[in-house]
Amino acid sequence: MLENKSMRLEDGRTLSYAIYGSPMPKQTVVYMHGFPSSRFEGKLWHSACAKHSIRLVVPDRPGNGLSTPQVNRRILDWPADVLALTAHLKVNEFYILGVSGGASYALACVKEMAKERLLGATIVSGLYPVKLGTAGMLLPTRIILWVAPWMTGLTTVLFDAMMGKAVRNEDPKVFEDILAKEMENRHAGDRDAIKDPANWPAFVAMSRESFHQGSEGASWEARLNGSDWGFELGQLHVGEHGIPLTLWHGADDANCPAAMAQKAKDMMPDSVLHLMEGEGHVSFIFRDTDVILEGLMGQVEREEYMRAGT
Repeated sequence: MLENKSMRLEDGRTLSYAIYGSPMPKQTVVYMHGFPSSRFEGKLWHSACAKHSIRLVVPDRPGNGLSTPQVNRRILDWPADVLALTAHLKVNEFYILGVSGGASYALACVKEMAKERLLGATIVSGLYPVKLGTAGMLLPTRIILWVAPWMTGLTTVLFDAMMGKAVRNEDPKVFEDILAKEMENRHAGDRDAIKDPANWPAFVAMSRESFHQGSEGASWEARLNGSDWGFELGQLHVGEHGIPLTLWHGADDANCPAAMAQKAKDMMPDSVLHLMEGEGHVSFIFRDTDVILEGLMGQVEREEYMRAGT
């Protein structure tokens, strides 16, 4: 694992990234982390990627982790950073994996990149455009996504009060206790998966690192995801004649309701949706990393729409 790599972009910004998975990879996957999160999120996929001979490249988005903030950035600015990173790593062909709040950035890459370079994309527990409806979403998440586009500064203050101040506390247990308390309001499967001793340290680290430069990065993530993305899902060329796109979603997800995923699928009819019955936001991810990666690589049979039981 190489967790503190960085490169200088043409405009002078620093793009930080981590590399997980196989030291002798056959394929490269660029991972779009959720929010608030950071490059350390990729550690949760390290073992599975190593098993499948995958190099997992996980960049911090601007203002998160160690990546330089980007003034007035847009979701559609992100594909250029990804292409600069893959060029820096001398990678010509790659896949995209986006989780939760990383969905918008993964789909922006689908829109902007040629299929000769982007071989396929997978969205797991994705947050889709809020105009598709937020019914069933946790109230605090709904409030942040509603407030951030109009009052980003206030959102920064809220994030700082909730998490940023605890990150700066000399006692690291203060932040960890806040996260642990927040888990009590989660889907039982999510709570059990996140607090599993095998996953909890990585979850704490990826959340803490998001606030390395303060709370502005997280609030801009909320602003961009809660605003118009700058493109419509129906504009994306996916499937057999475009870029293969697979969606995985828990039927009981309260962070990003399944109804959003179903509507997104309807707008992208050539995508594949795996709807996981009885599952929450992350409850199935840690258990099913192998099959998710196999699906991304085209190693499992594709169906237009699938419902999966637990």
